[in-house]
Amino acid sequence: MRYVRLTGGEPLLHPGIISLVESLAAMKSLNEVALTTNGQSLESKADALRRAGLSRVNVSLDTLDPRRFAGLTRGGDVARTLAGIEAAVAAGLTPVRLNVVAQRGLNDDEIVDIASWGMANSCVVRFLEAMPIGPLQESANQHLVTAKEILASLAERFTLRPIDCRAGQPATDYSAHGDGIAGTVGVIASVSQPFCAECRRLRVTARGRLVTCLFEDAHFDFSRFWDGQSLDTDGARAMLDQAIASKPKTGSASQCLTMMSLGG
Repeated sequence: MRYVRLTGGEPLLHPGIISLVESLAAMKSLNEVALTTNGQSLESKADALRRAGLSRVNVSLDTLDPRRFAGLTRGGDVARTLAGIEAAVAAGLTPVRLNVVAQRGLNDDEIVDIASWGMANSCVVRFLEAMPIGPLQESANQHLVTAKEILASLAERFTLRPIDCRAGQPATDYSAHGDGIAGTVGVIASVSQPFCAECRRLRVTARGRLVTCLFEDAHFDFSRFWDGQSLDTDGARAMLDQAIASKPKTGSASQCLTMMSLGG
């Protein structure tokens, strides 16, 4: 599958986000256009995004608690994000996936509650290990909750059964049943169970740098092939081949950029 995911920062803040989605969706070489958002502006844009051709959406939701949410997001309103999730489901941007970074002492006591809310609202809920990249490496290590611990918490409430996944998919998904709720949960164990050898993803930053690995401080400057009107396709293709060939079998945890710069 060939697909593009728009991330941030926060992509819904971009004034041209709808037209950008339309342009990408019109490309015959792409099978899917997806987007990751904090959900704060999603309620008002969900229908327009779907009409523009967006396939599906991922929403970051690390807590259901209003005070915690405001603290973790520096002033965000959890009610707005929950309303945005419900609007995305109603608009057909499905499967809506909730991305939850599990962090010890911050939200690890909410793992079951977030899974329950998400599945009750027809979402796939995926829990991510905190990744030690950029200047917050030490903090991420201190707050790391492993996939094994996440699954143990979920297993206290739900019966979990593994779901077969396609090659290269970073998440391991499970069907979950319990307390009258059924749905899908998943874990992305990038720290305790690295999947570098199977990773097929590349990231392009807003400044035109191509990043081959979140853990590796290796960047390729694609901006030099774009003059604002045309693309040097030969030069870009040669650099793309070089970048793909350089993808490491195991990341070295030397990434200096933040997730905001890289795209979550």
